[in-house]
Amino acid sequence: MIAVGIDSFDERATTRQVLLVLGGLFLLNLLLRVFYLRYDFVNGDEGVRALSALRMLEGARLYADVVTDKPPGASFFYAAVFAVFGHTMKAVHLAAIVWNFATSLLVYLIAARFYGKRTALWAALLFVYFSTNYFTQDMMAANTELLMALPYAAAFYFFMIARVDPRKRRQTGLLVAAGVLTGLAALFKQVGVLNLVFFAVYEIWGAVRVRGNQAVRNSLMASLRKSIGGLLLIGSGFAAVLVLFALWLVKIGALGDFWRNAILLNMFYIDSEPANLWVRFFLGRGMGFVLFNATIWMLAIWAVTRSLKASSKHSHNQAETDAGQLPPAGRFDLVVALWCAVTLLGVVMSGRFFGHYFIPALPALSLLAARGARLLGQRLKYSRQKMRWKIAVVALAVLFTIGLLRCHHRTAVLAYETITGSRTRWSANWGMTRRQEEAEVISAFVRSKIAPGEPLYIWGYAHDVYWQTGCRPASRYLTPYYIDGRFVDAEATVAESGEELRREAAANLIEDLRRTRPRLILDVYSSILSLPHPDLLDFIRKNYRDAGTIGPNSDRPFRVFELDLRAQAAQNR
Repeated sequence: MIAVGIDSFDERATTRQVLLVLGGLFLLNLLLRVFYLRYDFVNGDEGVRALSALRMLEGARLYADVVTDKPPGASFFYAAVFAVFGHTMKAVHLAAIVWNFATSLLVYLIAARFYGKRTALWAALLFVYFSTNYFTQDMMAANTELLMALPYAAAFYFFMIARVDPRKRRQTGLLVAAGVLTGLAALFKQVGVLNLVFFAVYEIWGAVRVRGNQAVRNSLMASLRKSIGGLLLIGSGFAAVLVLFALWLVKIGALGDFWRNAILLNMFYIDSEPANLWVRFFLGRGMGFVLFNATIWMLAIWAVTRSLKASSKHSHNQAETDAGQLPPAGRFDLVVALWCAVTLLGVVMSGRFFGHYFIPALPALSLLAARGARLLGQRLKYSRQKMRWKIAVVALAVLFTIGLLRCHHRTAVLAYETITGSRTRWSANWGMTRRQEEAEVISAFVRSKIAPGEPLYIWGYAHDVYWQTGCRPASRYLTPYYIDGRFVDAEATVAESGEELRREAAANLIEDLRRTRPRLILDVYSSILSLPHPDLLDFIRKNYRDAGTIGPNSDRPFRVFELDLRAQAAQNR
């Protein structure tokens, strides 16, 4: 069992002090994110979530009538916001800001329970800041990882509370809740199931740790029964969520579609990346995230290292061996480190090492780094080698400044432009600015040809054109990799194992286009006629005429295919 406490730190804080600091953290959380409301979509994933949510509100079946490769959590989140506040991405981004702050409150509650209030405030601060401290498109979007982090961390909190609560009935409810919350996390992104791995490893670790305690060893079977019983309770909560989700899929007739489009496709996504790209992205993006957030990583690693040393000394201390326990705070450091390591497996398995893949691990990193910050403060106050620790503080400050300038110069520019009502050359050169301006040009052309609400098909990634024009996607497929098998960052590799799925998707696309008959098809990269699907190419050539390109960027020419009314009339005759 984990005891509560934190070495010799003064963790006292009044309710008023806590509320004032948390209020300040809410403002900080808002200020770090609110200036990005200018952009409808900070990254392309938001476009898929927004369009799938709109189609769901129109009555479309997720995975069957509108296809996404993610669990439904994010689409439901967007749909709920749209249903309440209207079809505006500003509302989604504001809701995500509040959601992220709720995660920071949960980080505070975990730390307050197992460390103390002052360390908890540090942990909440670190989460608020470092959940924004990387490239904009990764951290400022209302993405699945940001949304998943709240139930994911809540499941950890309930599990750990259950393990320190002596009341059996309350333990039962908490463990079931941990399973339910893990299921909800998995409904935002599949890697939420990693919490189950942590729970199992924790229980095994607990059984191994008590092997030196004679009294506990004599009742090992009872301990194992308790662990297995706890895992079964967690499993029941998790299974309940999955069963309800499966029943919903069966009810809407989309169970098979979910399997193909959200399970099989993600297997192909992982398989599509060759080993050399994995290494390249690990060294580039993965190590880049660590570098720009080196402060939180170093503080967290130091806290864990110190606790490991304390554990080693403790295991050789005969006076403490009989207790079979580590010092309370140090023991919890190792628990959080285990949770963090298991969570980071999701980043490793993804292979792409995008910055937002690290977000679910940030609650654990913030807890450990807050512990490290408090330890550092203790050294500065009491150590005889204060110069050594002052140098450490300076080094951490330098690393923090590097990350701040690299990652938040955009926030500063946007804040300046918002306050002054101006636009500068700095923001004009950003990719997300150019993409939004490109969408305005393309949308103006589309609006001159067709009315809002009419079907439009876009081959490629330009979801903001759908959004700005109000046109309805003419196909269930919002992204092309279902048909061409070319996943982001591995476009040169098309897995042969997915050929059957791609043929089926191409046939579905033809069916969609025949049914909706969009007057315009926009080919973002001028690549649709190079697809290895003769039936699809034949349909386009017979029914559409090439009207040239309209894109302002030569890399994204936006070739226009207009419905040939004369060909249509001839076919009808």
